[in-house]
Amino acid sequence: MTWNFELVAGPFKGRTGGLAWDGKGMLCSAVAEERVLRFDPANGKADNFRRWTGRVNGLAIAKDGSVYGAQEGGRRVIHFLNDGSAAPVTEFLEGLRHNQPTDVVVDSKGRVWIADPYNAQAPYGPPTAPMLDHASVLRADNTGPGRWRLSRVTHDTAGPRSVLLSADEKTLYVADGDAERGDVCQLLAYSVTPYGGVGPQKSLLNFAFGERGIEGLCLDSEGNIIACMGWKKSGSGPVLIVVSPGGTILETHPSPADMPMRCAFGDANMGSLYVTAADGGLYRAKSIGRHGIKR
Repeated sequence: MTWNFELVAGPFKGRTGGLAWDGKGMLCSAVAEERVLRFDPANGKADNFRRWTGRVNGLAIAKDGSVYGAQEGGRRVIHFLNDGSAAPVTEFLEGLRHNQPTDVVVDSKGRVWIADPYNAQAPYGPPTAPMLDHASVLRADNTGPGRWRLSRVTHDTAGPRSVLLSADEKTLYVADGDAERGDVCQLLAYSVTPYGGVGPQKSLLNFAFGERGIEGLCLDSEGNIIACMGWKKSGSGPVLIVVSPGGTILETHPSPADMPMRCAFGDANMGSLYVTAADGGLYRAKSIGRHGIKR
């Protein structure tokens, strides 16, 4: 089945990034504009959800409807509360400030899983705190009102770009590697322990040196992974792929624009796939034969 994408919002300045369906609308990060937008499919309009976001990229929605954002510019994760205010999640790992988070996911226990790579674009302010000597997946546990404890989850990643949990939360998927930094890109899977640790990595996909790997991940209702990857300058080009939990590529579809960034299911039946890209657009393909998971 062909996936036919239409531009539904934008293009905005710079790339568009993180996506999250809130039940009635699609949240979308206009990273360079420092805005999180909310696209309403009922009227076709994209309005401000939050402004001055500090280059928030990845987005995730918690069970209470509040939103977490990976703030690349501020080197932290921001919690957008339902009363309109915002509060930071701790950015210190064992007394040192972490890197520049690009993506977040929240599990059913309220734990925040964070992709914390290095970033080509410098953060805000003077370089008073150095980057960590590793680029890893981190986990933030809420230990009380306004209190967080940050832990390192992976010890074998080069630069995680996106994170995803399986529907049963027993598997952590990590899109690892930044081709622009010279990394070899992979899609990794880890078994998750009841206490939030992980087992040894399993490499589901390996990409050729210089090929832009996966930047964004989401799940369909069958447990398959939808992934955004590639670029025009090398490799297989900008595509979206459907990957089984075991690492078999089931489908490949052309991206609506170069360098697709993130993907997420939305609309009333969770039957539309939304995609962001480096051109600043928000794209949607309806009736693709797959559905997302209603959480």
